[in-house]
Amino acid sequence: MKSIGQVKQSLPREFVQKLYERFPTHTAEKILAGYAAERSPSLRANTLKTGIRQLMPELTGQGVKFERVPWYSDALVIKNRREREVERLEAYKAGRLYLQSLSSMIPPLALDPRPGEKVLDMAAAPGSKTTQLAMIMQNQGHILANDANKLRVERLKYNVAVQGAGMVEVNLGDGRTLGGKYPEQFDRVLLDVPCSGEGLFLAGDPRTYRHWSPKEVGKLASLQKKLFSSAFQALKPGGTLVYSTCTLSPEENEMVVDWALGEFAGRLKVAEIPLRIPGARAGGKDFGAATRLRPDVEKALRILPSKLMEGFFVCRFRKTTEIRV
Repeated sequence: MKSIGQVKQSLPREFVQKLYERFPTHTAEKILAGYAAERSPSLRANTLKTGIRQLMPELTGQGVKFERVPWYSDALVIKNRREREVERLEAYKAGRLYLQSLSSMIPPLALDPRPGEKVLDMAAAPGSKTTQLAMIMQNQGHILANDANKLRVERLKYNVAVQGAGMVEVNLGDGRTLGGKYPEQFDRVLLDVPCSGEGLFLAGDPRTYRHWSPKEVGKLASLQKKLFSSAFQALKPGGTLVYSTCTLSPEENEMVVDWALGEFAGRLKVAEIPLRIPGARAGGKDFGAATRLRPDVEKALRILPSKLMEGFFVCRFRKTTEIRV
């Protein structure tokens, strides 16, 4: 495992500098240590095809060792296999399990969709969260799973089919246009936006951070606000919207939440996320008073990268019911 000094040398210098500017020293170094860790694979049982109590003995019989996840009964952390080895298992090929990072499982749980509802997954490919939503909804209702990338949409279609998520309609399109096409039509919207991916950096893999730059962060923050506006427009009054990223950048996280609360003042509220995730932090807590964020931003969850978790940010909103005279 690389030392913190070695991790600093691996990552873009400007990123490391910003990390120490954004966070207290002990938090910045905890993040850097997380980048050096070798993360264990994790998966969830696909309850559209099996149950966790059926999957566990199947895996044990094939010599796979695992641990349960205390905050999500359908998830397992694999202790003695790499992802590519899990992909050789019949349970994987048949869609009885889905390889997915633990952090990635949080946004669908936060959205908490119900069977029979109409849900929009605005940036859905490759389908990890889409198929989890279908599983939570017991394949009852309708999910419009959208993505703007043609190649990624093909992967989305494949995963939806293998997982048996028959309630999902896959759409190729620009998420920024969906609010205009489907005004106030969805009970819940999952907006897992394109982001700079700072939560996924691995010190030993330059592919995970080679495209990072402050300019790119700024461009993405602008796109995220446009997607948010579209998601808000598509959401029914009284509906739930979850905004999530796999980055650490406050410009793409807390500041987008703060912007949204100002942009849609009186029509949007931050709601508590009813999950107890070990190590999760309140949004905005690390940045101090100088950032001047609205207090409700603290209801968001920030996950730091570690041996178990990728870095993630999740915020849950409720669209208020407007009284029109």
